[in-house]
Amino acid sequence: MKIKSKFLFIVLILSMVVVFPSTAFAQTDQYGYDAHARTFKGTLDNWEAFLEGTPPTTFSWKQKDTVFIERKWSKSFDPMVQGNPPSAPGAWQHVKLWEYLSGDELGWTWHEELGIVYSPNKPIPGAVALTPEEMMFPGFYLIKDKEWSVGPNGEVTTDQDLSPNHRIMRRMIKFSLIKRSL
Repeated sequence: MKIKSKFLFIVLILSMVVVFPSTAFAQTDQYGYDAHARTFKGTLDNWEAFLEGTPPTTFSWKQKDTVFIERKWSKSFDPMVQGNPPSAPGAWQHVKLWEYLSGDELGWTWHEELGIVYSPNKPIPGAVALTPEEMMFPGFYLIKDKEWSVGPNGEVTTDQDLSPNHRIMRRMIKFSLIKRSL
């Protein structure tokens, strides 16, 4: 029975590769960008190099004093990668940043999480309005902003948490998008 289930698993994997090759072989480029998944995972320097069209720099995932970044965004947020406004209200992006510290802070890791939503026609109550200087275009709102550090023994210190209540935020965004489409 074990051999039969292993064989079935291998057949399923091979059929996925043949039928959905882009899914089976989805990869990021040398910067850390994956256009299909709408993600980026790499260093902040390589994100900036990607946007500027300059060569990426090599790095180690364990190196100190380097800001790492992981971004995920909605399809309607995609135009922002090329410097254009999002294609629809409700476009979002989620960003995680972290840095392994050195010197007097050796063993500590700094973290920050950001959530951004595009709502050009209706303010999002409780969210922080971002300026065009911060986002290139008006209509963006910061719905999550949390910064904390984790020590070598697992201790956590919260530096700031300016995030509004997420349950209220989800209801407000959902209501405003549904109402706008009617």
